Amino acid sequence: MAPANFERYFDRTFPIANNTILTVTEVPEREEELLQLLERAMLRGFDNHARLTEIHLPMERFPHMNSKFWHVPIEDCGKAQVLRFFFEHPETEAH
Repeated sequence: MAPANFERYFDRTFPIANNTILTVTEVPEREEELLQLLERAMLRGFDNHARLTEIHLPMERFPHMNSKFWHVPIEDCGKAQVLRFFFEHPETEAH
């Protein structure tokens, strides 16, 4: 996914004030690109006071990914060729 498209998704997603799941349907081809995308998601969450709490990705395509990205758990989404980012806003974590 082009960085500009990714940024537009974030711009539209983060005005929402509850837990958010962002699904990306264009999975990067290379692990290096995937790591850059994961880093951007984590940093963008911090910028918007929404902690990245979980990542789902196709482990079959990225067999060298660990079960965590920094402190964020990574789950296999199976055959689905998508990435899912799960964010929590602080006001919803307390409830």
